[in-house]
Amino acid sequence: MPPEPPVLASDDLIGARYRLVRRIARGGMAEVWEAEDTILARPVAVKVLLPHLAADEALVTRFRREAVAAARLSHPHIVSIYDTCADDDCEAIVMELVRGRTLRQMLDQGTPLPARRAVDIAAQVADALEHAHGAGLIHRDVKPGNILLSDDGRVLVADFGIAKAVEGVSDLTEAGQVVGTAKYLSPEQVQGEPLDARSDVYALGVVLYEMLTGRPPFSGENATATALARLTTDPLRPRQVRASIPRQLDDIVMRAMARAPGARFQTAAELHRALLDVDLSRVDDLADHTQALAALDDTGEQPTGFAASERSWLVPAALILVVAITLGVVGVLIGTTSVGHDLLDAVGGNSHGSGQPIRITAHTFDPEADGSENEETARLAVDGNPSTLWHTDHYKRRDLGGLKSGVGLVFTAASAAKLHALQLISPTRGWRARVYVASAPASSLAGWGQPVATVSGTTGSVNADLAGRQCAAVLLWITDLGDGARGAFMFELAEAKLSS
Repeated sequence: MPPEPPVLASDDLIGARYRLVRRIARGGMAEVWEAEDTILARPVAVKVLLPHLAADEALVTRFRREAVAAARLSHPHIVSIYDTCADDDCEAIVMELVRGRTLRQMLDQGTPLPARRAVDIAAQVADALEHAHGAGLIHRDVKPGNILLSDDGRVLVADFGIAKAVEGVSDLTEAGQVVGTAKYLSPEQVQGEPLDARSDVYALGVVLYEMLTGRPPFSGENATATALARLTTDPLRPRQVRASIPRQLDDIVMRAMARAPGARFQTAAELHRALLDVDLSRVDDLADHTQALAALDDTGEQPTGFAASERSWLVPAALILVVAITLGVVGVLIGTTSVGHDLLDAVGGNSHGSGQPIRITAHTFDPEADGSENEETARLAVDGNPSTLWHTDHYKRRDLGGLKSGVGLVFTAASAAKLHALQLISPTRGWRARVYVASAPASSLAGWGQPVATVSGTTGSVNADLAGRQCAAVLLWITDLGDGARGAFMFELAEAKLSS
């Protein structure tokens, strides 16, 4: 079918102030345009109600009232509303222009999201919902199309109050239909019962389910059947669709989607805390994403049962376990002989002390803020296990949000030695850092003197040449967090090694 013709056109002026530039999107209720605020000379987004809605006086009254209520919300994860205006039966709201894409567009690519990314998005949405609920405003239409992923790394929620404006206007829907998006409606919405914050918690649970599995939990022949399905049936658990999902996260999704409101998380803040507490340290996003792709069958659909997903994971896992045990036994046998020691040293490049690894400890270095950054997990950067990670805090921009010039890790040896290399293994892409050395850790960046090396990297291993300098402490000072491909902007370090 040909695309719907626009209600308005480029260069039209709304409210004698907002000049339309281009249509961004069109939905069942409105068109969204990029526009220019001709007074403040800034780009904005203008959402224009479709003509059949703008002609309904009851809806327009509610629309304006809810827009005013939503405009009171000020939160980093909520799209700001600037203004409302009306021109010749044209009703519109003016809001912050977010450059990026919607979560719907991301999910339409056809693959589930890595668990780490899904949790990060859901946590930011839950934070936004808690702020709105505290102001007495329920969203009522939480869905991927209303979750925006901005180019600067932020996650924002749009359209607060719009669903409530439509709700209760009898001539806007056909008999037997419910206002909202069928896939994400809570059971109480389907039944026409009073709503509270727990309805948004349910919808966010459905969104999280879809992010993790690549499909919604309920489906039917039409929107009404899809909405009604949640009243009588239980969905497959996320782990039955994709076995690599952590059990703790699986439980969170199912609790958020509990049919009875009293069995859910009672607030968005409670859900937010649960998401932040998920242990993702053992989740390998690269392997997780590869498995998600492999789990798709020839038709592009996810397997519908636990057996198919679990089998695709258990077989290679069992093989890996057997190989690991075999290699471990061989390693012990070889390592207990003098010939074995010589062989291992030669393979590792450590004969005669050349490239000899040094036992080190790690501590965070954050002199421009509170003094430490995830100090409790700094040890994971030097534990000899590349599957464990230390990471910085989350920031809105790759330059640490402009809050400080950098953040770092200090690696300290028991005694001074001539150090030749610092090896870094990181899954982050596009990061940059400077390397400093000293006889002992300094309390300020100036105390470290001049950097001895600059390092940057794509995903993988990077070496910094220390040129045999005599020192006992090395500072990795991270100035660019990388491209933020794993969610919010942060740098992750899997392993650091110093060699003499």
